[in-house]
Amino acid sequence: MFDHVFAIDWSARSRPSPKKPTPDSIFIAQKDTSETKHHPKYFRTRFSAYEYLTRELQKNVAKGKRQLVGFDFSFGFPIGFLSSLVGGQNIKLLWKWFFDEVKDDTNNANNRFLVADKINSLFSGIGPFWGCPANLKLPNLPAKGTECREHNLPQFRVCEQFTAAQPVWKLYTTGAVGSQTLLGLPYLYRLALEFGEDIAFWPFDTKAFLANNKIVVCEIYPSMFFDSHAQKKLIDLYPGQQYNIKDASQVQLMADLLLSSAGATWFQSYLDLSKYSERISEEGWIFGQGIGVGQ
Repeated sequence: MFDHVFAIDWSARSRPSPKKPTPDSIFIAQKDTSETKHHPKYFRTRFSAYEYLTRELQKNVAKGKRQLVGFDFSFGFPIGFLSSLVGGQNIKLLWKWFFDEVKDDTNNANNRFLVADKINSLFSGIGPFWGCPANLKLPNLPAKGTECREHNLPQFRVCEQFTAAQPVWKLYTTGAVGSQTLLGLPYLYRLALEFGEDIAFWPFDTKAFLANNKIVVCEIYPSMFFDSHAQKKLIDLYPGQQYNIKDASQVQLMADLLLSSAGATWFQSYLDLSKYSERISEEGWIFGQGIGVGQ
């Protein structure tokens, strides 16, 4: 179904990552149907990673290859957030909102906490976003999740209820996918602008796997499929690569899964359009989970 795949471990760093490959940075793994061996590439900034990805996508489109791209951050939020912030059910309006509001320069300096504070000011109660550095005092952004109340939004999306995922509202400290999301969604909107009708975003484009879009973009959660034994095998086979870093290993393993996914039982549920609900169209879904779980 796909000729070339990318698995991307995203990062919310506020300055360039160190020159030496380091955990909690951006790694891009890719794999194709040829015998070519690709190893994960390390990027110090979100901008440089995006520039590399778009170049690779453009080259592969020119060659007639169909591509699947997975990003490790949430594509949507728990039900109610999208309609409350931008109205309607069009996820791209939400991505555009973040594209317009988030400032993220070529050296990773960004305003994500200010954006979260602004969003919180638009909702009743306290929250939904929480978590920030101790020296950053913002009137509407609490430091702890226990301080959030009466904002009337669920803590998790349906697809997260059977995973170890942290709530997307969490912006700071270990496992805070919220910051990666706020700094990732603008890039989804940029991809939509860049590739137009050639690109689809699953599951919001429900027919993404049945149509002829040259690029399909999905949300991934590589930790769901991480295997320490497989990581050791990669380290032993390729000692000169970066597989001792878990982020690098898990995107490589995720790329393997993406390329072979069409043969998986859970993938077949993605082809059954009757399984898609309004909630999935608003919240998104993690690639690798069967549709219908927890609905």
